[in-house]
Amino acid sequence: MSENTAPTTRINASFVKAGGAMLILGVVLALAGIGMAGGDMKALSHSYIFGWVFWACLTFGCLGLTLLHHTCRGHWGFPVLRIFESGGSAINLAFFGLLFLPVVTLWAPSLYPWANPAEVAVDPILQHKAGYLNQGFFLARYVVYFAAFAFFAWRYKSWTELEEKTGDEKWWKKRQYWGGVHTVIYVVITNFLWTDFLMSMYPHWYSTIYGVWMMVGSVLLAFALTAVILGTQAKKKPYNEVVSPWLTKDIGNWMLVGIMLWAYFSLSQYLIIWSGNLPEFTEYFIARAKNYWGWLGTSLIPLHFFIPFLLLLSPRMKREPGRLATVGFYILAVRVLDVAYVVLPTWKPGVANVNLLDAGMFLVFGGAWCLLFGWQLAKAPLLTSRLPRLKEAIEHA
Repeated sequence: MSENTAPTTRINASFVKAGGAMLILGVVLALAGIGMAGGDMKALSHSYIFGWVFWACLTFGCLGLTLLHHTCRGHWGFPVLRIFESGGSAINLAFFGLLFLPVVTLWAPSLYPWANPAEVAVDPILQHKAGYLNQGFFLARYVVYFAAFAFFAWRYKSWTELEEKTGDEKWWKKRQYWGGVHTVIYVVITNFLWTDFLMSMYPHWYSTIYGVWMMVGSVLLAFALTAVILGTQAKKKPYNEVVSPWLTKDIGNWMLVGIMLWAYFSLSQYLIIWSGNLPEFTEYFIARAKNYWGWLGTSLIPLHFFIPFLLLLSPRMKREPGRLATVGFYILAVRVLDVAYVVLPTWKPGVANVNLLDAGMFLVFGGAWCLLFGWQLAKAPLLTSRLPRLKEAIEHA
């Protein structure tokens, strides 16, 4: 099929349709799950956080790749910049920020031991950490995190639009100049964000790797989504102009880097805690070693590392868009398992089942994410000739 007769991609409409279907199914499953749980709000809050974390990770990952692209300006980023901008848009970030508000206000005393006055009163460690772990300061940090992320997304998107309208090089120079600074801030905020939102549920336990570990998983998610879109739309306009072996190889190599970093941080965190063998530090992994959670954690070694690692070592797998899309789908699926392993054993260490409520809330958040992503993707051309470096990327193809 020639470029002139190639169909035009409707990927934005596909995401909107998929989002609507996920949202409807998710609501049905969530309502059924709430009924089976007898209206237990604690069960709802646990499933709520599981669904929120996965899709928030994808949003943060897209924002991180937007900043990374503007900092290094590699050829691989120009054809897929719109994907990063849409997934990590200011609207997405503000939306997911608002969705976390019930966690930091309504549900905080039941989810975070440090937010429960009765537990703080009898725990010297919680009293010692009260200067940092208290609801007022927690809420203030939460606002700062999402305000900063939304500002970054809005600022870089507006600078990109100005360059597209005027062709003035000063806008990409601004993005590159500030990109490095804001990328460092992004890494710092991400580390504190996951430390606050998830790790502080174990206030006696801490890991200096936790925040970076979650960040790597988020970026890996964003690259997997990019691989799926490029691989499935490679023969359609406008991606048929830019999808080439060099581009898919670059995206595949980035996913390979993400897989190796995830494995490195996962192993490092486990080995350091295992070798220390201190009760206050081992509680995190003890909760994830009971019953079927232990089997899930063990299965992630081949599923999340060895299988995608070996697949992405193959040059052919990275050169062919369809094969790369398959790997992208696979990584998206195993990331769901990894997030379940990270989040859910916090409240049900002895029960390794993903129930209807868990699945329903996952689909509800996923449906909302897909609707927002499709809407943002349709607001501007997927590729624009007004970006001079995009022309270089096309010629490089």
